[in-house]
Amino acid sequence: MNTALKIGGKLGMFALLAFVGTFGIYMFNVENKLIYYVIRPLLNKHYDSQVRDRRIV
Repeated sequence: MNTALKIGGKLGMFALLAFVGTFGIYMFNVENKLIYYVIRPLLNKHYDSQVRDRRIV
């Protein structure tokens, strides 16, 4: 019984910390900032360096 309470307590603490972490990401809009400041410039650099072989007429 005692080990079940310890395991349940640890799982509850992990769930609480996971919720607080994801709530912080949501409230501070971290995922969109990451996309705007990190991923988008990398994709722009990649696609701007490609050689275009077709022209739109």
